[in-house]
Amino acid sequence: MDLDDPTRWLLRDQLGLLTRAQLRDGGVSDAAVRWHLGRHWRIVLPGVYQLDRRPTVRLQREVAALLLAGPGAALSGLTAAARFGLQSADPGDTVHVVVPAPRRGRRVAWASLARTHRPDPLAVTRGALVLTSPARAVLDAATQSGARSTATAIGIEAVQRRLVTIDELVHELSQRNRRGSALAGLAVQAASTGSWSPPEAILLRAVEQSRVLPQVWPNPELRVGHTRLTTPDLWFDDVALAVMVHSRRFHSAGEAWDATVEADADLTAVGIVVVGVTPNRIHRNLAGVVSRIERTYLSARRRPRPPVTTARRSLLEPSTGGRSA
Repeated sequence: MDLDDPTRWLLRDQLGLLTRAQLRDGGVSDAAVRWHLGRHWRIVLPGVYQLDRRPTVRLQREVAALLLAGPGAALSGLTAAARFGLQSADPGDTVHVVVPAPRRGRRVAWASLARTHRPDPLAVTRGALVLTSPARAVLDAATQSGARSTATAIGIEAVQRRLVTIDELVHELSQRNRRGSALAGLAVQAASTGSWSPPEAILLRAVEQSRVLPQVWPNPELRVGHTRLTTPDLWFDDVALAVMVHSRRFHSAGEAWDATVEADADLTAVGIVVVGVTPNRIHRNLAGVVSRIERTYLSARRRPRPPVTTARRSLLEPSTGGRSA
């Protein structure tokens, strides 16, 4: 089919997708659309067509959902968080979109459209995609996840990857209706601990309740002279005691797992006492893990503290905001 230049450029920018209105504006008749749908095109969503018969990929479905939703719409929640690169945010087959009021929310096939009364001046545009602002996406994703563990993981990963700062999450949380915000609040709380994983956050909250242990630092920077050491997950500065949470989640292969477990060798080499724990042990016997840390701490107090200098990690570093194209 011959399309005029503006329509052809629009087709390219929208990854091979056009709406019925866009085709009409390009001079394509209803009869021509019906003829091509039976032979060369496919219907992706009502009124949104793919001008070829190739399998529709995830990115095209996201563009199609935005075209269905209309002007002012943006990818949101788990969909936006995943598009920002958060591995803990899994939208499954659903494409989550917010639409401005007074348009209504609705479900059309795999596209879930939710109405919002709150404009998002920090929405991010990436080619044909429009995404809610990173902080909004993170907290919506935490709420949509429906699970405390997933909400915690989303909040921690978002700050760890510098997609958002704690300040941005706190501000976003303050703008939200308190109803239905429990998981969003949990994500902010977990991110605020400075932990790098959900098991760390669980252990951190537990050791903070201990009557034996002093204040704990999550993920500080350690140095001996000018040499930077492996960053411990938890740190008790007065006795130079490190706690390392060893997880197979990202290092399941043999050599990678060995490297993970052995990564704290430089700590022990300079006299730091290291307690190694696993997520499985934290979940199965949290009290026992805390007790072992307490006993090790009391033992470490009996020896001289090694000459290690420390610096707390800032949680308020500028975020990247996911604004790169």
